[in-house]
Amino acid sequence: MKEDDDLRSKKGLTMFGGLKKVAGMMHGGKKEQYGVSFQLSDVVKSPRVPRFQVLDALVSLFCRSNISAETLWDGGWLLRQLLPYSEAEFNSHHLELLKVSYKNSASALVKEVRGFWPDLLITVLRNEWRKCKRAMESSSPPKEPKCILFPHQIFFSEEDIPEGSSFAAGERMHELVKVFVLLHQLQIFTLGRTLPEQPLIYPPGDVSANSRAKTSGVDLSGPKPGTEVSLVNAVPCRIAFERGKERHFCFLAISVGTSGWLVLAEELPLKKPYGVVRVTAPLAGCNPRIDDKHSKWLHVRIRPSSLPVLDPAKFNAYGKLKTKALVDGRWTLAFRDEESCKSALLMILEEINFLSDEVHTRIKPLLNLETAIDLSSPSVCDPEDSSSQTTPPNSL
Repeated sequence: MKEDDDLRSKKGLTMFGGLKKVAGMMHGGKKEQYGVSFQLSDVVKSPRVPRFQVLDALVSLFCRSNISAETLWDGGWLLRQLLPYSEAEFNSHHLELLKVSYKNSASALVKEVRGFWPDLLITVLRNEWRKCKRAMESSSPPKEPKCILFPHQIFFSEEDIPEGSSFAAGERMHELVKVFVLLHQLQIFTLGRTLPEQPLIYPPGDVSANSRAKTSGVDLSGPKPGTEVSLVNAVPCRIAFERGKERHFCFLAISVGTSGWLVLAEELPLKKPYGVVRVTAPLAGCNPRIDDKHSKWLHVRIRPSSLPVLDPAKFNAYGKLKTKALVDGRWTLAFRDEESCKSALLMILEEINFLSDEVHTRIKPLLNLETAIDLSSPSVCDPEDSSSQTTPPNSL
C-alpha cells in the first residue's frame, strides 16, 4: 500500500507544483488562504507531500470561481491520485468549503434551466459526467502539466456575453456544467462512495393529454417538415424570409418533455383544421418580444439546434470559433391584430415554462446532495431518451 501511495505521489508532483503556482499567483505570492506555506525543498526531500498541504491547496482551488473547468478537472485528477483511499482525511473545514462550492455551482446550474439552452442541458450533463469520471479515474492527467497555467477556454460571466448571443451563452453553460459535474463527483468521493456511470436524473414525465403537443398530433420525435399537424391552437401570421416575398402561415409553439419547437405550418384548405409543417426552429432561447412601435409584430430569436461549442470542427487549437459567421437568426411575425400577437407571445412563454419545469424536475436529484446520495438505484439513471435529443435543424 505504501509503495502505491508513493508512486501516486510521484506521478502527481508535477501537476501539484503547477497548481501551487496557480494558487501562488492568485494570492500574490503570499501565504496560502488556509495558512499553509509550501517550499519546493519539501518535495525534493520527500516525494510524499504532506497530505494536509495537498488537501488545503486543492480545496482552495475548488473554491475559486474564476478558474477554468479544465484546471479544476486537473485538480480533481490529482486529488484522486494522491488520496485514492483517504476520504477520511478531509476535515470538517474542507467538507464545508466543498459543500458551499457545490451549492453555489448548483444555483448557477438552476439559472441555466431558464436560459438559452435548457433543452440540451441534460444531454450536456450526461456527456460531461462520463468524461469527468473517465478523466478522474485515468492513470495520467487529462492535460499536460503546463496547460493548467495557460487554459485555452475562457469562463464567461454575464457581462462577457453580448446581448442576444446564444453562442457565448452556450459556452458559458458548457463551462458551468463541467464545474458542477466535478464538484458533484468530488462530493461523492469525499463520502467514500463509488461514482455511478450516469448522473442521477429522473426519467421523463408523462405528456399531458391536453397539451398542445397532444392536440396538435406531435409525438416525442417532434414536428417534421412535410408532416400534418392540427391547427386548433395555431395563430395565423405573415412572415417574409426574402425581401418582398411575404408568406402566410399558422404559428404554433410546442413542447414535449425537454424539447420544444416554433412551428410555421400551411393550412390545408380541404382538410381544416389541419396543416402541413413547413418551418421549425428551437423554442428554447427564442426570447419573444412584441415590437415597441408595431404592436402586431412579434420578434423571436432563432437559435441553432445544437451547441457549436460541442462541435470540434468549428473551433481552432485555442478554443476560438474558426468563423465569425455564426450569428443568431431572427423572425418577425406579423399578426392580424394585437390580440393575436399577444396570444402567440403567451403561447411561447407558456411552452417555455413547461419545458424548463420538466428539465428542472428531472435534474432535481443532482441539485440536492442528500437526495443524490440516497437515490443510488440504477433505475433512476435512465438511458438516453428521445425527449433529451437535439431539436431538428431549421428547414424550409
